[in-house]
Amino acid sequence: MDVLSRYFPTFFLKDSIIPGHAIIEGTLRSNAGNEYIVRLHVPADLPNSVPIIEIVSPVLRDRFGHSLVDLGTSYPMHLLKPENGVVRICHYSASHWSPNVTFSKVLLKIRAWIEAYEGHLDSGYAIDHYLPHMTA
Repeated sequence: MDVLSRYFPTFFLKDSIIPGHAIIEGTLRSNAGNEYIVRLHVPADLPNSVPIIEIVSPVLRDRFGHSLVDLGTSYPMHLLKPENGVVRICHYSASHWSPNVTFSKVLLKIRAWIEAYEGHLDSGYAIDHYLPHMTA
């Protein structure tokens, strides 16, 4: 958590009582100044599995006003199947995950996704127009 708190000071461990249910949550701010609350679910078998990343606030919509939750899994938008009405971001595929990947690197990818999302809002282009599919 030391490296994480150094580069992402708004992030904190929210719950660590139940194994496999620990959450790290914080705020990322886009270049435009918009704030996004991001939740990282720490896998029970850390560091062997990809953490789940959710954007819990604000409610994300595409350029045309449709909820990103309603899109479900979307390859062009880098979205995984949502749960509990929350957008989940595809940041690593399980086949490209390595136990050496840090939470800081994951959050850097989410920060890039947020910039691409805001680019989508301006242009209408899907997120994969701005970001290659995140494999490394």
